[in-house]
Amino acid sequence: MEEIILRKESIFKTNINNHLLETVYPYIDTNKDLFETKSWSCNVMTSLEVYKNILFEIEEFKYIRKAIEEKVSEFFIATTNKDTPFMIDSSWINIIGERGYQEFHTHGKWFGAGVLYLSEENSNVEFCDFLADVRKQITPHKGDLLIFDAKTYHRVIDSDKERISLAFNFQASVG
Repeated sequence: MEEIILRKESIFKTNINNHLLETVYPYIDTNKDLFETKSWSCNVMTSLEVYKNILFEIEEFKYIRKAIEEKVSEFFIATTNKDTPFMIDSSWINIIGERGYQEFHTHGKWFGAGVLYLSEENSNVEFCDFLADVRKQITPHKGDLLIFDAKTYHRVIDSDKERISLAFNFQASVG
């Protein structure tokens, strides 16, 4: 019997040293009042309107940026067996408060997307392939980094705790 896979949706989970996360907490605490509340079918405060690429625009994020870049490189080696050129071209902080959520969405115009979880306790994230009627919930922990195809639908399940994450999108030369 042969398995013929039409579409494979994978989410890659790795971890970044929690010590590196400490480098950005003072910045977030000091500047979160600048973040705007967005209505992306949710109630999230985000730095996206303040900084288009916080990983590159704010000095405090340089160590986390380097760690994320290493993990994205590992992702490409694991999935393509190649050292694939890529560029993180947008990144932002999301703060989802108590009873906060985010509805299903994609980051469709990019090659890939990722989320680094900065808070101790996080609500579940649900990934979905609507065509295959498959759903998978993941409970991320502090320091977890999820990397996935930007066309993958995902949402944040509501929680009674504040959740802080750093999201990013990247382009790649895959051929």
